[in-house]
Amino acid sequence: MSAKISELPPVSISTAPTDSPVRIFQLDLNNITVELSSLGASITKILLPNYNEDDIRGNCDRDDVVLAYASPKEQFEDKNSVFFGAIVGRVANRIQGGTFQLHQIEQTSDGPMERLETYQLEKNNCPNHLHGGFDGFSNRNWTAVVVDDTVQFTLISPHGDQGYPGGVEVKAAYSLRERQHGHGSRGAQLHLSMCADLLPGETRATPISLAQHSYFNLASHSSPERILNHVLEMPNCHTFTPVDQTSIPTREVLPVGNETYDVVSAMDFREGKTMADALVKYGEEIGLDPLTAKCNVNRILNDATQRFEPGNVAIYGFDHNYVINQEKLSIESGLHVAAILHHNPTGRSLCVSTTAPGVQLYSSNYLNGMDPSLCKDCCSYSRWQGLCLETQTYPDSITLERRSCGGGEEFDNGKCFILRPGGETYSHKVMFEFSAMDKHL
Repeated sequence: MSAKISELPPVSISTAPTDSPVRIFQLDLNNITVELSSLGASITKILLPNYNEDDIRGNCDRDDVVLAYASPKEQFEDKNSVFFGAIVGRVANRIQGGTFQLHQIEQTSDGPMERLETYQLEKNNCPNHLHGGFDGFSNRNWTAVVVDDTVQFTLISPHGDQGYPGGVEVKAAYSLRERQHGHGSRGAQLHLSMCADLLPGETRATPISLAQHSYFNLASHSSPERILNHVLEMPNCHTFTPVDQTSIPTREVLPVGNETYDVVSAMDFREGKTMADALVKYGEEIGLDPLTAKCNVNRILNDATQRFEPGNVAIYGFDHNYVINQEKLSIESGLHVAAILHHNPTGRSLCVSTTAPGVQLYSSNYLNGMDPSLCKDCCSYSRWQGLCLETQTYPDSITLERRSCGGGEEFDNGKCFILRPGGETYSHKVMFEFSAMDKHL
């Protein structure tokens, strides 16, 4: 069974150069509601039942489990600086120094000639380029059309857009469907298919890597406990790509822990642990004494109004790319399981599966008390309020040379996709499966 799709009243904002209204779509299935916006091809709302309270008729309270702006107007005016719920690109994640090199083919009187070109992008995450710059795909008003059970968003990015070469057409298609194999009416699967091609007649190659940047909190987007009581499992992620002080990968690929599981590092989610425990361990591993690391977490659990202010608590948390084991497929979907998130008090579970080689785990470290007038339900989102699970190619993986220590074929396995004239279409699929938790978890 497919979801019921409704179009809500459009929102008029000045989105130069078209000034087209932002279109809003609502998808409903099995007591789950997903709201989509053409601004950034964004997920702006996901309402989930409390599976610990629903009765046989499915009657229960529902909570909105994604962080978002109050409306498209606030998102546009703030330029979606935190990338809430959006498709980010032209290249997701960071590019070192905002620069990359790419081989281009030039037609000359002597025939095709290859040349190595250098491109300079905006440094919107100083000293690096992040998610397409200050004016990336995340704050563009995409065109939208409903095709059968799917809402499809399309964006044209011309040559020179964001500093990238070549013109491209990008599409992001969302559909909400029944879970497979007799799971009944408890839960649903949100499918997202992203693809891109060069525009007709385009002769320049360009890098492309799209990601869905939703911040999830299965308790509620406004939960005072933030994500600390969530349990995260990453059973297919045995390695990760460590980063330098500016969050650029060193091009090493390291194990998250040892094979005997007797010493569990902060990076190791193979068997699952609470985000509270993970962040305490992370604090210890970056040099905080154990008492301070524990207090930083406990005071949020004990005082919902506690904010981290500059000079109060150093910014830290997860912002790392994990390598997804490509040998293990989900039997039902044919995708690779990237992560499973649980929230015991509500019985909610989210499983993220994908065709991508990596997933960026981001614990919203840089949210620091946003202006409540900008945010949904007048919330003031702070650190660790949401968890991003951004499936992707590896960060800073365009340029051919290895820029630092380590490196090798393992890192190259996650390299950024390059669209070339006459070449393959870029394709990236993600499935977000929402369900009731297994009782034994």
